[in-house]
Amino acid sequence: RSPGKTISCIPFPPLSAPHFGLIQEKLAHDPFRLLIAITFLIRTHGKHAIPVFFELMEKYPTPESLMAADLEEIVPIIRHLGLQNQRANTYQMYAKIWLENPPTKGKRYPVRGYPNPESARDVKKGEILDDDDERHAWEIGHMTQGPYAVDSWRIFCRDRLRGEADSWNGEGRGEGFQPEWMRVLPQDKELRAYLRWMWLKEGFEWHPFSGEKEVARPELMRAAIEGRIAWDDQGGMQILDEPMSLSPDLLDSSPEKSQVSTPRVRSEDMEDELA
Repeated sequence: RSPGKTISCIPFPPLSAPHFGLIQEKLAHDPFRLLIAITFLIRTHGKHAIPVFFELMEKYPTPESLMAADLEEIVPIIRHLGLQNQRANTYQMYAKIWLENPPTKGKRYPVRGYPNPESARDVKKGEILDDDDERHAWEIGHMTQGPYAVDSWRIFCRDRLRGEADSWNGEGRGEGFQPEWMRVLPQDKELRAYLRWMWLKEGFEWHPFSGEKEVARPELMRAAIEGRIAWDDQGGMQILDEPMSLSPDLLDSSPEKSQVSTPRVRSEDMEDELA
């Protein structure tokens, strides 16, 4: 429990809140835009990146329009984020692949080292796996090799693509269905916090490093219901004496005011995403 001192952490919304506040929640119905938005968050804080993402999407709302755009028209929009030429090339590469070879059920591509260091070592370069193959591979592995992107897509988009459910949280399926998000062990701090919140909604305390879970303690559930939970920089979950104030919710804000819960700068995916 925090004795009231200031800590660097992500506050959890109360369990009754309809959303946690991640950009991925807003874009779960639009996987292409979700992948583009994720790329914006690499090496850039969300409060700076997300408004620019919306500006780009307003000008180029479809993969077709983004691929057809002149690079010189994209670069000025994103220049102040840095790495503008690499970013612009990545956006157009995504659009091109999406139009020519979009993610498809039954066509999975290996992501080396994901979800564990041994993954995909036995898969030949360029090999495409079907759904009966038990080796790790993913429907967007030909588009990205970044763990943050694959984790986000698995949590928010994979079930719908595969026809397993109407949306990412098992909508349209009966009791006993396990959504894909329940099998993800992300490395990203915000995604871990989000999944801990989601598991608390199910009544469980989830351990993000092992994936194990246990029935949540009454004290923890009370704090979660009251909005007195935060996830700190060291990977621990804090029970607070009083609710923390939340940043403006992306999902309830206009594009000009949109903020996520200020994601950290992500550099680990840069080589994979912006090569």
